[in-house]
Amino acid sequence: MLSLGAILIQNLVTRVTDRVDESVDIAKRSAIAGLFIGILLVTAYVLAIVGAAVLLSDHYGTVPALFGLAGGFLVLALIVLAVVAARNKRERELRRIRRQQLAARRDLMAAAATVAVKKPLAATAVALALGFLLAPKSRRDDD
Repeated sequence: MLSLGAILIQNLVTRVTDRVDESVDIAKRSAIAGLFIGILLVTAYVLAIVGAAVLLSDHYGTVPALFGLAGGFLVLALIVLAVVAARNKRERELRRIRRQQLAARRDLMAAAATVAVKKPLAATAVALALGFLLAPKSRRDDD
């Protein structure tokens, strides 16, 4: 006969094992479905490109149609590249600004800690004054 603690631990382990098995099964199904959907999407994309090439080749000829599609995709790729480069540049700029702000905060905290160690009453007074000055304003007008 098992103790109550052993039964509870066995119940907990069984529940965790069942949840892990269920999660693994769901992940496997999702991966297989995702792969199948991806293959179908790539196939549809390739068929759409071939269809566009055939349609354009009826109007302009085979070689001009293929060069036209290639040029169109090249222009599209360059536009996407420009957008990605602009976003990356903006992210780098934001990270640089955040690093500068963090460095300024660290410097301010170090200065505050130095003042607090040397003159604790003055540091407390400055902290209270800044707290009152920088406190969020009420949204209500008491006029």
